[in-house]
Amino acid sequence: MFIFKVMQIAMLFGGVSGAVIPRGVGPSPDLIPVNFVGNIGAVQAIGGTPGDTRLYFQNADNSIQAVRVTGPFTTGRFFAQSPRVPADEVQANTLIAVVTIGDDFQEVHIFFVSPANILSEYIFDTATGWRGGASCTDCITVNAYAVQPGNRVLYAMGNSASGSPAILRVGFVSAGAPTTLSEADYDPVNGWRLAQLN
Repeated sequence: MFIFKVMQIAMLFGGVSGAVIPRGVGPSPDLIPVNFVGNIGAVQAIGGTPGDTRLYFQNADNSIQAVRVTGPFTTGRFFAQSPRVPADEVQANTLIAVVTIGDDFQEVHIFFVSPANILSEYIFDTATGWRGGASCTDCITVNAYAVQPGNRVLYAMGNSASGSPAILRVGFVSAGAPTTLSEADYDPVNGWRLAQLN
């Protein structure tokens, strides 16, 4: 019995001595509060200002906000925070997927789920600024792709290479095919198309 107890104690201390002790980051006097709920989508510039970053998240008021950071948190600085998608257009606890096309945020596409379970989008481009909602004729929203209630899958990819079969791809679980992945893709010739994984 005594040997068993000694072995238990040795295993306990042996496990602790080899453990990795997590390092925390202490509070900074320049701390920027961010009141997010749910996941965060992010994109980073690859052109003239490498490291320039945009973080998109659902705020506690249900809107989707953007935070601009000049680079990695170790060297970059907070630049601005601003609303991007009005709260009444966003489902509570929505998933968010973001993709940028071109250098230095020439185009940014934010994908999310509406309160009516419709796959939705807001678009930024350098020529026209932000657009989205019911008046956005080239947003995925106008196709009324129904998302399966409770869906926990949303991804987006962009490809601006010439000859690419699609510029944008957005994956989710469709209400019409809830047992598999669905993917909407966009190209300027065909517009938005929907297909299931097969």
